Amino acid sequence: MSKIKVTVNTLSVFLIIVSIFLVSCSNPLELVDSEEKEKVKSELNDRSFRQFAPSKGAVKRKGVILDFFDSEERTISLWAQYAEGDTAIQEWEVFATDYRVGKGGSEYRLYFDSPNSHQNLPNKCDNCIETEGISISIRNLFDSDKIEFRVNDPDDSLPSPFPVFTSWTRFSEDEYFD
Repeated sequence: MSKIKVTVNTLSVFLIIVSIFLVSCSNPLELVDSEEKEKVKSELNDRSFRQFAPSKGAVKRKGVILDFFDSEERTISLWAQYAEGDTAIQEWEVFATDYRVGKGGSEYRLYFDSPNSHQNLPNKCDNCIETEGISISIRNLFDSDKIEFRVNDPDDSLPSPFPVFTSWTRFSEDEYFD
């Protein structure tokens, strides 16, 4: 009798955990209203963040830059490069003139609106990178000391150096140089 009770209790706990998991997975981030979107865009405007793995000075390294500069050509940009020594092997960029903002808990997610892409290496081409589903998640957006990013590529469509920075990562804030 006690084995059955333990099994029923274990099964109940398991079902509760599965239910919570399913609800959290099926509950996507909701788009924010225009006022909150403008607050997010204002916080990010004219800022740039970069990160390298394993480090900027490593012989073989992956680099990612997130730019939020309001210009005629682009407002949001995800730039990536794989380099060995002083030589870039692969280099590309996904960009858009606007983005939608979703929110769930402490996470903001930026969805590129009508994104374009450009690849410099290994071959030059425009709009040759699959961009559907690509987004950037931000945690602690309004705290520069704790801000973290994650690049979301649900279909694993981004070329090398991805996958990289798929978990929450602190990106260094950079100054923008023309």
